[in-house]
Amino acid sequence: MKHLDIELIHPPHPQALEDRLDAPLGLLYIASNLERAGYNVRVNDLSGIPEKDWKIGYADIYGTTIYAPTMNISEKIAKITKKVNPSSKIAAGGAHPTAIPFQMSSIFDIIVIGEGELAFLDILKDFPNNKRYYQRNLERNLDIYPHPAYHLINPFSYKRTIGGETSLTILTSRGCPFRCSFCGLDKTHKVVKQRSPKAVAKEIEELKEKYGIRKYNFQDDIFTINKKRLYEMLELFKPLDIGFRAFGRAGINTKEDYVQLKEAGCDMLVWGIESGSQRILDRMNKKATIQDNKNVIKWAKEVGITSRTFFILGFPGETEETIEETKAFIEETNPDQFFISNFVPYPGTDVWNNPKKYGVTKIYADFENYYQVDKTYSGSVNIETEFLTPEKFKELEINFREWIIKRKWGGPLLKSEEEIKKKGINKLKIIKSTLEKEIILKKKI
Repeated sequence: MKHLDIELIHPPHPQALEDRLDAPLGLLYIASNLERAGYNVRVNDLSGIPEKDWKIGYADIYGTTIYAPTMNISEKIAKITKKVNPSSKIAAGGAHPTAIPFQMSSIFDIIVIGEGELAFLDILKDFPNNKRYYQRNLERNLDIYPHPAYHLINPFSYKRTIGGETSLTILTSRGCPFRCSFCGLDKTHKVVKQRSPKAVAKEIEELKEKYGIRKYNFQDDIFTINKKRLYEMLELFKPLDIGFRAFGRAGINTKEDYVQLKEAGCDMLVWGIESGSQRILDRMNKKATIQDNKNVIKWAKEVGITSRTFFILGFPGETEETIEETKAFIEETNPDQFFISNFVPYPGTDVWNNPKKYGVTKIYADFENYYQVDKTYSGSVNIETEFLTPEKFKELEINFREWIIKRKWGGPLLKSEEEIKKKGINKLKIIKSTLEKEIILKKKI
């Protein structure tokens, strides 16, 4: 095997509310697969690092993972790699290249569509005579692949805490059987692939022994989707004395499931509630009812699990009335924690592909502004619809965010959320004042 220098780069997202929250699991999986094949590889995570402090090493092949809002900064990184080694190849993968592979900049020599572990091995075999596009999906049985290469990074440099303690991220499955209209991962998530409960428990044992960390963030799209497998995992977790956070889904579980989760160490359950309006949920193709959403919050609170809810503001069809319905839902269910995202029409979503179907009259494709919420606790606005002007939506969004900040939040918060509670309203007031001045100026013109 020819010796090759390989560097996998995770780009920063400076606008993000918290840029260094979790380790770049996708790159760590690619790295461990390359190591098993005999390659030497580095993982260079630039998240949370200002540009003046970036350090790009010499490599024959670079790989970078890209999301829509990191597109521009990834191109900048690609140009740096070419200066470090002009004869190098740089491969781009992740959600954004997978969604629009044929629109990617020529600064990237190679585009990976979908999962990267096996595709990157193909890239190395072909080097330097590479094709433009690579795609190779993983087997359904994920146990045959090695655990992510946490040894290539500092796991204590990330800011995700659970119950106030440092945590590590684990994937027990990949994929989702649902097809929400705002999800841009449809190409890669069509088939649900799973690891065995024993393999998951073994990884936890290894991580706990090596790093002394006992809190875990299960990043599966829906951790609770397969009840038989879920119960097997929970039984194996009980003697491990761990705590964890996981994603549930309204409409597929029961209160008894939550009792079992609590007994196995579940600190927090997270759901994409999205809206308090049934009309908006139906337009999103959520396949859930308002009552389903009420039930899961109620059950979690009854068994003592912190309830964390994700809401999306501004999905096409949103009006002042539907936002009021969301407020009423929150008042009634009183979840512990909230994450409020603005709708973003990511490439690959059904809204991106079929805007007229949703009453979208214009989509702005400045990907640098494709953030759900930034450090000011304000989201971007990237569409125009038949239902609300961008100016009116922004006014409603800021008012909603001010209202949610004032509510009581339960359970341990991340530092970035504590900052929101302390200074968020003042930041939003500045944005609101700026918007009002801009509207007045437009009227004068």
